[in-house]
Amino acid sequence: MSRVVRLLLCLVFQVVVFPLAAHTTTKTPNYTLRHFTSEDGLPQNSVRAIAEDRDGFLWLATDMGLVRFDGQSFKTFGKKDLGTRTDLAMFFAPDLHGRRDKIYALDERLDHIQISRGNAALDKHLLETHFPRMPKGKEQYSGWSYTMSLPDRFRGGYPVSHYLFLLPDERGSFYLWQKGGRIDLYRNWKKQKTSATEALSAFGIFRLGKNLYYDDGHGNIRLVASDSKAVDIPRKAKLTPANARAPKLDLTKPYVVHSHDLSGNAFIYQDQKLYLLSQRSQGEIQTSLLLEDFDFHRNNVVSVFFDERHRRLYLGTLTNGLYILDFHIFETLTVDTNEPEANVFYSHIAFSDSTALTPSFNVLGKTAAGQNLAYNVPQLVDGFPMNRHSVLVSRTGDIWCTKLSELFWFDGKTKRLKGKWDTGKEIARIYEDNSGRIWIGTRFDGLQYIDPKEKGAPAHIFTRKINGTTYILEETPELFWVSTGRGLFKINPRRKTVSMVPQTENLCVKSLYLSGKGELWFTTFEHGPFVLRNGKLTRIPVDKNKILTNAHCIVGDQNGYLWIPTNSGLFRMYRQDLLDFTIHKDSTRLYYHRYSKKHGFRIDEFNGGCQPCAVYLKNGYVSLPSIDGLVFFKPEHTPVDVPDSKIFIDRVEADSRALPLSGSRIELTDISNVQVFVSSPYLGNRENQQLYYNVSSDRKTETRRIWYPIENEQQSIHLNNLESGTYTLKVRKNAEFGRNSEQLTTFTIIIPYAWYETWPFKLLIITLLLVGIYFYFKRRLKKADRLNRILESRVSEKTRNLQDTLSVLKGSEQELLRQTRLQMHLIASISHDIRSPLRSIEFASGKVTGLIQNGDLQLVEMIGSSVNESSRRVLSLLENMLSYVKSQMSGSSAAHDTFAVRDLVDEIAVIFNDSFKVQENKFVNHVPETLLLKSNRQLLKIILHNLIDNANKYTSGGTVTVTASQENEVVRLLVTDTGPGLPETVLNWVNGDNEIIYPESAHSGPGIHGIGLVIVKELAGMLNVRIRATSVSGAAFSIEFWKE
Repeated sequence: MSRVVRLLLCLVFQVVVFPLAAHTTTKTPNYTLRHFTSEDGLPQNSVRAIAEDRDGFLWLATDMGLVRFDGQSFKTFGKKDLGTRTDLAMFFAPDLHGRRDKIYALDERLDHIQISRGNAALDKHLLETHFPRMPKGKEQYSGWSYTMSLPDRFRGGYPVSHYLFLLPDERGSFYLWQKGGRIDLYRNWKKQKTSATEALSAFGIFRLGKNLYYDDGHGNIRLVASDSKAVDIPRKAKLTPANARAPKLDLTKPYVVHSHDLSGNAFIYQDQKLYLLSQRSQGEIQTSLLLEDFDFHRNNVVSVFFDERHRRLYLGTLTNGLYILDFHIFETLTVDTNEPEANVFYSHIAFSDSTALTPSFNVLGKTAAGQNLAYNVPQLVDGFPMNRHSVLVSRTGDIWCTKLSELFWFDGKTKRLKGKWDTGKEIARIYEDNSGRIWIGTRFDGLQYIDPKEKGAPAHIFTRKINGTTYILEETPELFWVSTGRGLFKINPRRKTVSMVPQTENLCVKSLYLSGKGELWFTTFEHGPFVLRNGKLTRIPVDKNKILTNAHCIVGDQNGYLWIPTNSGLFRMYRQDLLDFTIHKDSTRLYYHRYSKKHGFRIDEFNGGCQPCAVYLKNGYVSLPSIDGLVFFKPEHTPVDVPDSKIFIDRVEADSRALPLSGSRIELTDISNVQVFVSSPYLGNRENQQLYYNVSSDRKTETRRIWYPIENEQQSIHLNNLESGTYTLKVRKNAEFGRNSEQLTTFTIIIPYAWYETWPFKLLIITLLLVGIYFYFKRRLKKADRLNRILESRVSEKTRNLQDTLSVLKGSEQELLRQTRLQMHLIASISHDIRSPLRSIEFASGKVTGLIQNGDLQLVEMIGSSVNESSRRVLSLLENMLSYVKSQMSGSSAAHDTFAVRDLVDEIAVIFNDSFKVQENKFVNHVPETLLLKSNRQLLKIILHNLIDNANKYTSGGTVTVTASQENEVVRLLVTDTGPGLPETVLNWVNGDNEIIYPESAHSGPGIHGIGLVIVKELAGMLNVRIRATSVSGAAFSIEFWKE
């Protein structure tokens, strides 16, 4: 047997066996009453007619003028404002041209007052313009009139010959009753049909839809005019209740017909009940009980208007002002008992498709047809008070409940105790997952679970890290969410892992709601609601009164709305709007709709902090716990009265003086402080309408638009210290749920610029300033140019002097370097090439005396030859050195002459004949006899002398050869030897073009070739010849000349 069947059988048994122990309390009105009198802003307390224009304003016809009501304040249009002959407004009529944005109010003189865009203005001779037959009289009534709705307060007060019943939204379409009972139908000003009726008086005729009915006041209501040719006219109307249980009208008893011709609605009042009439078909009228237990006679009700869309009834009275009745859209069920806190509900659970079970074993519910259900289930254990914050009916139909640290398991059918556990610590919440396990959240001993299918069903500790559990929710078998007073946790029962959601450690999480995979909503204590979507946590902005900071729980419906009960009413939000907020972060674009006590709660304070908090019944109802009953409603069918009307600039004041206003702009002169009053009609809960404004100016560029709330009761905006310029005032509001749902109006304020602020004046000033700047800078530039020229001449002169000085210094530096280099070379030569031979001469000459005394004349002869040779060499070196020094000291170019190169080589070779013999070298001169050169003979001789000397010095038993060749214009002299060749460093130095100092040998001090090569390279530079050296089979030096 299924769980549902078992429960139903159980319920039937309980209802039969146990007397009804709980039922709804004494019948209360199904509406909330608002009452407005002259103390609330009405000019006086007679409201003869009521109408609502297309913009949402409520208009009242009173004896002291036409009154507009926007839901917050009344505004009166008297004869001084309108230019009419009287203040007494009588009734309302549609526009003859069928324009939907206009309606008309008529006073007792039948003056037409046009109503459009929240304003009223006199429209003269409107009726006479379209009806030429209408008599024109200044003081007497013409006999022509619009219908004044029923009951007609002026019945018999003046003669009527023509009575107009206008068909709204149609141009020139109306019924025209004429004296005698004839009714003509006009379409677009053309007569379409004529009906002969028994309605000899026009004061019993009313319109339902596009048909006219006549009440004779004696229980006979007849169809007297129709726009259909297929309907027999006249015919008696048939009145039928909307449903079988609804009360029936008894027209044999006194009754009063109330009609509202502007909307085409009609009502019958009888026995303190008001019935709404609506057509099922032509001649068949359905009656619906709209209001009961309201005495029209005692309250002098004379006009009725029903706003069916918003379920709001307006009653106008002759002496008691205006009544507004908001019919309830929620229903609160309670139990009838004197026990304290018996109707304070927290956790409850679905007990059947249409009922909910409370921890006190009260069963409350609503049938699908809307009937109330209320009874008690016997206590399962005598004297056992259950924990009101958590109760559970498992999938098997069993009941689980707790008391302090004890958990009880009762059989759902027999109510027998199947199990009992003592956790040792107080149990906070219990929850059944999809596998049938019962999870136990304790206050101080962690999270536990019981598997009823396990043998003995022992309690297992899952974790001791989670204490103070407030809600448990399963998303998948691998992911559970557990909320606590100190954060939100996610657990994996299979892996037995526990982790806290980041940024929730300081949040007291009260309840959880899972709207889809990866989208978790939760409420908190003092921080409002949050959404955790795809791992990103976002705090949802609270309302302006911060009621949502202590939201209890969240329940979603099939239309995409979220419902959040609080300590002060029930909030309705659109889920997609909140998800969009997580991206754009603009809280002013969110619309929250708050339902309060006037919508059907016994009290605004709901309860939370329990699991479950909201219960969704299978018949479509949702129940929410409050401190005075369970609130039932169908979320998908609950109407919402959104503030979707336009925003109007009502008036502009300066110094408490109203300024003339026309259109969406105003021009002010000598005014810097203004007050702009705005109006946006909304007859619902004013807290659901929030206006914002923004002011921009052409004098400033807005980087970021900031919207400020309008929070004063007058709905005014103060603009102070306005400078000249154009100001754009934007006022907007969130008109309903969803994207692009805002209403926006723009108002332009122009403050003319003073003559000195105008653009021509500014341009003139700028031009003069630019001209002044031009001439100032021109003069300055001219002066600067003259000074620059003077400075340039001085700088040029100084530069030339400096360049000359630098040239002199550079020459001096070069000369100094040259002299330094000369000194270094001389020192090196003296220390190496001269000092050594002189020491040898000194040594040898010192031995001569001893040798002579010993008679060793042969050795003396050899010493003498050696001394002679050394002296000759020193002399040659000194001559070369002197020639070199002279050339360096002179600093001028060497003199050139033409000479035979072979003779020069032979001349040098003679000097070295003895040296060649000592070194056993052979000297060969292969220079052609015909080769002539034009150069400085002495300097070239020094070069060749040094090269031949070095070749002989470093060659032993070899050959020293001098050759010459000529290629085109180049003459090359080549001095080669068969010695050991040149070191790499010497080769690089000789062949290099820089002035690197001659490389010294690490072993032989100043250099292995003495000063000779230095002199050769220096003199080559003076002669403009190129010296190159190679070292292949000995050393080879080439001297290259360019023939002139």
